[in-house]
Amino acid sequence: MKVNYPVKEVADIKEIKAMLKPFGGRCAKFVDGNLEYQIKEEQEDEAYKLLKEKGIVQ
Repeated sequence: MKVNYPVKEVADIKEIKAMLKPFGGRCAKFVDGNLEYQIKEEQEDEAYKLLKEKGIVQ
């Protein structure tokens, strides 16, 4: 499943990929001010919470 979230500020994409890896996230990239990546549907909420806690997404 592909998800898009608006980012607060552009961060190091390598760090983001490392954060998403335990949740099965892959193909992370920045597209038009959004963070876009693929993730397993059952892991989407947990990954979003982590990214929000780290201040990466809004």
